[in-house]
Amino acid sequence: MATTKAPVKKSSSAVKRSHQGDIRHARNTSVLSRLKTDEKKLRAAFGTNADEAKALYQNFTSALDKAAKQGVIHKNAASRKKSRLNVRLAGGAAPVVAKKKSGVKKTAPKPKAKLKPTKK
Repeated sequence: MATTKAPVKKSSSAVKRSHQGDIRHARNTSVLSRLKTDEKKLRAAFGTNADEAKALYQNFTSALDKAAKQGVIHKNAASRKKSRLNVRLAGGAAPVVAKKKSGVKKTAPKPKAKLKPTKK
């Protein structure tokens, strides 16, 4: 069986775009990995040390803003993470959990019967 390869890119602009994509991919994975690690450290510090948690929160929010500025994550996603972690930090609230849907399905109301004109 012969395996088919993707056609070789010949134009210089296609080669450059491919190279740019490789660079962005390496940067994005590195930044995302760092963000995940920082978030885990911050969540672990919530229950133990408040001062350490505040310092980690400041570092994490700074890293989130930089990632959003670079386009690694969306700015609204960064804002949402900061907001939820700030609530936990300030009030010690439990993590936000999505509500489970109940097994009961809502049925649409039946359409009302149209009145037919009567013959006279």
